[in-house]
Amino acid sequence: MGILLFESEDTDKWDRSMQPIYIKKEGTDMNNKLNSFMDHMWDGFYTGQVRLSRFPSLVEASAGSVTVIEMTGTPAKKMLFRLTGGVGTTVRIAYPGAESRAIYKDGTEISYNAWEDSIAGYGPITQSFCGENRFIGVQNILEFYITDGCELQIKPRNAI
Repeated sequence: MGILLFESEDTDKWDRSMQPIYIKKEGTDMNNKLNSFMDHMWDGFYTGQVRLSRFPSLVEASAGSVTVIEMTGTPAKKMLFRLTGGVGTTVRIAYPGAESRAIYKDGTEISYNAWEDSIAGYGPITQSFCGENRFIGVQNILEFYITDGCELQIKPRNAI
């Protein structure tokens, strides 16, 4: 088991509503619903409606595991992911738009897996290193592998 912590790095991270977010383990019925942290601001009679878009989740991070993240609100453009504990897991995020995204580790962009003509797409995640990633076009799914102690960022990528 591990704790997957992810959060928005966009300028609107205090007022964007991405939740509830569903965390699922592929191949099982596990379905965990996450909400933002509690609103701690008070503007007199009403709360301030200011919540940090940060989500910690307990996940199975064993070899071969796949964690699916489904956001009900608009996903942030820039996000930070950290895994603490476990071996590692492939994270799969479906996006509502076709904007291209890149994975960064320690400030350096990690290229998608090599293109494979046999599947007409980028090669599947083999879970060989933290940051290994691919984008599945048409379905708009970003997949990446994260390991214990690894920190990854998702950022928009200039592409046509």
